Amino acid sequence: MDQDLFGGAPRFLTRPKAFAVCVGRDATLSCTIVGNPVPAVNWEKGKQNITSGGRFKTVEDGDVYRLTIYELTLDDSGQYICRAKNTVGEAYAAVTLQVGFPSDLVERPPTFVEKPVSTRVSLGDDVKFYCRVLAHPEPTFTWEKDGRYVGESSRFKINSDSESTSLNIQCARSIDSGTFTCRAQNSVGRAQAAAALVVEHQDSHNLASADKGSSLLSHLQKRREEMRKSDISLYRSSDLTVDNYQSSTSSSTTSILKSTEGLSSLGLSLSQDYVRAAGLASRLPKGVFTRTCTVTEGKHAKLSCFVTGHPKPQILWMKDGIVINEGRRLLIYEDEAENFILKILYCKQDDNGLYTCTASNLAGQTYSAVLLTVREPMIPFKTKLRDVEVQEKETATLQCEVPLPATETSWYMEETPLSQSAKYHMEEDGTLRRLTICNVTTNDDAVYICEMKEGSRTVAELTVRGNITKKLPRKTILPVSDTVIFCVELEKPFENCFWTRNGERLYEDSRVSLVSSDHQYTLTIRDCRAEDSGEIAFVAGDCKTSTSFSVTAPRKHPPDPPVDPVVQDKTDTSITLCWSPPVTDRPVPISGYVVERRKVGSQTWMRCHGSDNIPCPEFTVSGLTEEGSYQFRITAVNDFGQSAFLEVPGTFYLEPKASVKTPLLDVVSTAGEEATFTVELSEVCSGAWFLDGKVLRSDELYLISRTKTTHTLVIRQVRKDLNGALVRFVGGGSESTCRLKVKEEPAKFVKKPQSPAEVTVCASEDLVLSCEVAAVGTSVVWRKGHSEVKQDQRTTLISQGTQRKLVIKNARQSDQGQYTCETAEDKVTYHVKMKETTSKFVKKSTTKTEFSSCLGETVVLSCEVSQAAAQGKWMRGGQEVKLGKDVVIETEGTTRKLKIKSTKVSDSGMYTYKLPEDEITFQVNVKGKFLKKGLMSLSCGALSVPVLG
Repeated sequence: MDQDLFGGAPRFLTRPKAFAVCVGRDATLSCTIVGNPVPAVNWEKGKQNITSGGRFKTVEDGDVYRLTIYELTLDDSGQYICRAKNTVGEAYAAVTLQVGFPSDLVERPPTFVEKPVSTRVSLGDDVKFYCRVLAHPEPTFTWEKDGRYVGESSRFKINSDSESTSLNIQCARSIDSGTFTCRAQNSVGRAQAAAALVVEHQDSHNLASADKGSSLLSHLQKRREEMRKSDISLYRSSDLTVDNYQSSTSSSTTSILKSTEGLSSLGLSLSQDYVRAAGLASRLPKGVFTRTCTVTEGKHAKLSCFVTGHPKPQILWMKDGIVINEGRRLLIYEDEAENFILKILYCKQDDNGLYTCTASNLAGQTYSAVLLTVREPMIPFKTKLRDVEVQEKETATLQCEVPLPATETSWYMEETPLSQSAKYHMEEDGTLRRLTICNVTTNDDAVYICEMKEGSRTVAELTVRGNITKKLPRKTILPVSDTVIFCVELEKPFENCFWTRNGERLYEDSRVSLVSSDHQYTLTIRDCRAEDSGEIAFVAGDCKTSTSFSVTAPRKHPPDPPVDPVVQDKTDTSITLCWSPPVTDRPVPISGYVVERRKVGSQTWMRCHGSDNIPCPEFTVSGLTEEGSYQFRITAVNDFGQSAFLEVPGTFYLEPKASVKTPLLDVVSTAGEEATFTVELSEVCSGAWFLDGKVLRSDELYLISRTKTTHTLVIRQVRKDLNGALVRFVGGGSESTCRLKVKEEPAKFVKKPQSPAEVTVCASEDLVLSCEVAAVGTSVVWRKGHSEVKQDQRTTLISQGTQRKLVIKNARQSDQGQYTCETAEDKVTYHVKMKETTSKFVKKSTTKTEFSSCLGETVVLSCEVSQAAAQGKWMRGGQEVKLGKDVVIETEGTTRKLKIKSTKVSDSGMYTYKLPEDEITFQVNVKGKFLKKGLMSLSCGALSVPVLG
């Protein structure tokens, strides 16, 4: 790092961070220190210097200074001081290291105490990103580039230990440019830190290492190149506040310059900026960085310079190398935060330039500079207002031109809107806008603004020439008890001159002096008080000049932060914190302390007590309304402000103290079913469930849940042996208990249909009715109607596990009806119907249908139907065959037979077997001569087509 940029006394850019580590680990304290000459740095503990050797190692790496302590012991706990000193001055920083056993360390999420640093390297260089965290338990580290995981490879090496990690990149390439993010995570929380890597070609790297005195020119050149790539010519006005940079230092003086209007993006003319900067940058001391900032015409620019040093530095503001004096639009003052302010009101194009804040004391000087560019408004005026100078009693005219005749405009005298009156005449003539001020007086000497409706402004100053040649400033601010002198000069002496405060004439007294000498008139007020504030005016006939006078309270110092925070006691619902008052050389009173808490993951700090502050350095935090891991911080306060924050190391899990709002109730459940227990607390907090003294966890047997203040335990399947078990809930410092009673398993059916089941079966098929009971040993009874179904050759009763079945083989029409399966407490009903089917002949085409017989023989006509239950008739000559001793009809399963014994000639003819939808015909011929004794058989077949009922 170029030390010229940070010349002077040593200064800490980063300070060592306090943290807690386990015994036996290593700890590294690190800080970044700059100064010119390069400071000598040493480390101390207990007012004794620490030398490198043994368990202690000190390292100097450029501006980074580290102290590493190996194999920590309990004795290593305490405060360490890093002291830096050179010929110009001295600075120091203190840090507290806490060493303890793992059981003594409080769980805390990862917090980065050393973050990776963005860097710019040349092609082929090696790169190292390093970071360190505080965390307990130990965190795990991962690296990402542009959101993608980075693992080890031939060029990427990652080294991690319990508290730090580094990413080493060998031989950087262009594709390595991007954002690298380190993520640290443990069981308590997570954190991340990012840094950018830019890999440049050698030429650009050499340019970056050029003399920093040309930074302004390089910045503007870059902006001009960006402009050539863009067609954008106008930007809206911005109200951003930009911290420009931190200047070089001399002695113990530091300055920071900032502008309230924002970084310059476009502006009046970048070419003009460049030329002006080229002429002015060479005038600045070597090593002074210069930034640019932009303000829209008509807006205010506020340049703030924060300076520290002993003795207190003197401040000088300059513009383009010329000292700035206060005026109508230029205010120079010191605010309550000890910032030196240059405020430029109603900026005009004339305000473009290089502004420098110079701070000096006996030790040396320091500079801060910024290039201010006044940007044209979004919609520019065709013709802007011009400054006007008139004599008292005359008429002043201000005129400008807007883009369109219909453009709406308003007139202001500084921040006061003007309206049409006898004094102010406002005219619109096409695009011309005109303001006429009649009978001008000294009080009309001001800044006037013409503003378009969309916000664009043009500004002009009206200077009133009269007898008053030296006017009062617009505003005067003075600390209480100080002395103020107001001075007015007249071109011609005037006899009846006088001073007024809030319209009342002032006369001399013990604190007020009135002096007139030739053309000069002076008002002096000594030992200023708050009641002196108001409008101070000088009146000389018709001439008047006034100032707004404010008397401010004396600036007092707030206290220093407390030290040595300790956790004295810790319970589930409370924590007691103790600390020590700040040790300071100056007598600063302390009114009390403020203790605040923040839940991990939240950004909001909340006060832990109802009063404004607490008087003692000890406080117990309890009665929280929300459970969680909390962080705490403490500040000291007095009548003049509050100190910086002292954070208590670590995070602490606390729960609210809650009472039982709705207690547990005894639960009666059936074996095998669920049992649910519910308790409601008065506050949101965690809790624990116990069953007969055993702690329960959510698993396949138990389900534990919580919704706000309601806690629920579900026993998924109650066992018989849990009858009489004690269920207990503990949470928020309260508890509730109940008993579980278990009943025998009910003789009920599982998956029981809501309405009777409809069962359809075809004739000759098997009828199967099944159901499932809740318990294996449950007995059932099958009934048809009111009659119990018994087991026989066609009927089978099956009991297998929880399954119960009724099987009836070869169902018949008579099997239709209502069936029930009944237990002692439940039943299932079935409605059984037979399907209607169409019966046909089987093998009809191959059945023998012609028979010849001799007298006295027997003829058998035979056919086969598709269903055994098929109903048919034997017919002859349209008449049903009548049975007799010689005519026999037989039915065997699906076979239908007609036997004709002792045939006669009259038995010859056509015989038909008719089904409802089919028939088969046989031809019988009986001859007079016996051919052969014996039987002849005829057979036929038919197909069956089922008909769905």
